[in-house]
Amino acid sequence: MRSWLKRYVCEIHLRLPRKQATDPLFYACASMIVASLVLGGVSRNGFISDTILALLAIPLLAWGIWRLFDIEISRQMRGALWFCLALVALPLLQLVPLPGWLWTLLPHREISAESFALMRQSVPWMPISVSPEATWLSALSLLPPLSLFVGIVLLGYRDRRWLSLVVIAVGVISAFLGVLQVAQGPSSSLRFFQFTNPFEAVGFFANRNHFAALVNVLVVLTAAWAVQTGTEAGSALKHRKFDTVPTIAALGCFVILVLLLVAQAMARSRAGIALTMVALLAAFSLAIADRRGATGESSTTSRLFFGAIALAVLLVVQLALYRILERFEVDPFEDERFTYVVNTLKAAMAYLPVGSGVGTFVPVYQLFEPPQDFHANAHLNRAHNEFVESWLETGILGLVLIGWFVAWFGRRALEIWRNVAHPADAIDRSLARSATVIIPLIGAHAFFDYPLRTSAMMAIVSFACALLITPPASALLRQPILTPQTRRARLGNVAAQPVPALAISPLPSAVTNSPQALPAPTRGERWGTDIQWPDEWRSLSDPDPANGHD
Repeated sequence: MRSWLKRYVCEIHLRLPRKQATDPLFYACASMIVASLVLGGVSRNGFISDTILALLAIPLLAWGIWRLFDIEISRQMRGALWFCLALVALPLLQLVPLPGWLWTLLPHREISAESFALMRQSVPWMPISVSPEATWLSALSLLPPLSLFVGIVLLGYRDRRWLSLVVIAVGVISAFLGVLQVAQGPSSSLRFFQFTNPFEAVGFFANRNHFAALVNVLVVLTAAWAVQTGTEAGSALKHRKFDTVPTIAALGCFVILVLLLVAQAMARSRAGIALTMVALLAAFSLAIADRRGATGESSTTSRLFFGAIALAVLLVVQLALYRILERFEVDPFEDERFTYVVNTLKAAMAYLPVGSGVGTFVPVYQLFEPPQDFHANAHLNRAHNEFVESWLETGILGLVLIGWFVAWFGRRALEIWRNVAHPADAIDRSLARSATVIIPLIGAHAFFDYPLRTSAMMAIVSFACALLITPPASALLRQPILTPQTRRARLGNVAAQPVPALAISPLPSAVTNSPQALPAPTRGERWGTDIQWPDEWRSLSDPDPANGHD
């Protein structure tokens, strides 16, 4: 019993991350993610929650920029930072004042010029944006996602794993909150917005579609962890052993997946339910792509997925089947969103090539809305298509930025799925692959709604984009990666043989040309100096001929 207890404590110590390895920047990024998911559920700019998020983002962004000067920026990271700079520069350029003779030559500025003539005033200097105040608010809304991206790309793999768990934790709270909202009815005090969907689950959001988009993201992230825990639990069962930690973690993933699928059904978002099918297919793809699946150990993960889906379907059939069918009774071609998109396209063509200004959709759309499409006591605040609305507001430059991002994302996604320059630990590969699925899922949802107009979903996209970028060399050296072979070697389950103590993903050429160039750590470095471990415990997992163990 005593020997088993010593071995169990040693195993827990090896699995848990060391305290001194945590980057202080991690806590700032985690706080920013929590604040964004809790406070950033509204799509209109100018609320007090946007001010709070902007104030929190300023120190994080300054800290991240300061850290960038202390590291050698890789080519991969440099391209992403240039894109971020271009993204910020676009609304700022639209706010630069232009002389009257120049801005009156821009397309569809006749109404503004005639208004000054009617008031018998000289034409003043004006920016490209037809509503500078709205453009300023939109520019400030970029602070939280940019600060998160800059902060997360500086973190190592271990901190990124913890951040993914933070996202899942807050998302599970939001999903559970959505289920309670439906249970309490339209008068529930848990609905935090006056204008919301009173009969559906919305969580921390004001719109069920945005909540559904977050649920799909959580399904993919949870699937990445389910692949890891399911494989470890399956490996233990294959060797007729019971490993407590991965087994409990796998059961936790199972419960979370069931809760997320039920919450998605309670949201009753047509696009969300359709994309959930894609998210589940991506979950199985993560399990298949995992290299350890070749040994048959991934069957546990597949059973976990099938079990979660079966249980969730059983609950949904009993609780919300008829409510879901009601949502699909309407002919999608009769949906007014198609009319909104057509009218927005007309406005976008009128304001080419510079656009009307970021955040100016509402006043511009009202100029092009036909009388027969106008509804009394109704206010259209978005085009229900992110790409068409961005084309209206940013013009040709916006399309160039979208094309730039799609090209960069496609290249990185192919590299990650082909295992080019992948990290050594399997969970890091799964998280990076899940990020390649999360971004298209949100992009597909953006064709039918406007999730990227919320600070919460912009934070998720920033987090996913940061997962696609290899951490800097300083973060890799600060947080070495322990492979499963190294863990088993330390626990004495493998015969004493030359096993590398650390497995670190390939570093930039400025640091080393080969991962083997890093010196193997000594016994003291492997065990750490934060805890005074007894020598007899060290001998259990660190064979040393000098003390008589082999």
